[in-house]
Amino acid sequence: MTRIHQNVDEMLLRLTEESQGETELIRALGDAIRRVDEQLLREVRNVTIQHEMRREAIVGELQTLATRLLALPARNAARATVAAIDQQAHTYEQAEIEASPNNVGGADWRQATQNINDDFEFTFKEPRH
Repeated sequence: MTRIHQNVDEMLLRLTEESQGETELIRALGDAIRRVDEQLLREVRNVTIQHEMRREAIVGELQTLATRLLALPARNAARATVAAIDQQAHTYEQAEIEASPNNVGGADWRQATQNINDDFEFTFKEPRH
């Protein structure tokens, strides 16, 4: 009976040692997972901060652009600009009237537009709407 009792005690001792070793492995795995989670959280926070900084810079640029666009020139300068635009529009209208309908020597804007659509479809493999 002593021999069986001794074997049972040895098995219990080995079982206890192995369970303690496995418990330590599980704790180490838990710590490693926790460290990875913390690192991932830090990286996500860094990406978020960088995104917010870029977003703020873009909003600042847009506000600067809006401020510039809303700055109105003096009244006399505005009238001179309108007159120049009217003159330029008249010049373009005259040039269109004088140009031949076949557009023999120049480029055709309709063909250029079609080329843009063809390039878009070729590049992205989908039709442009």
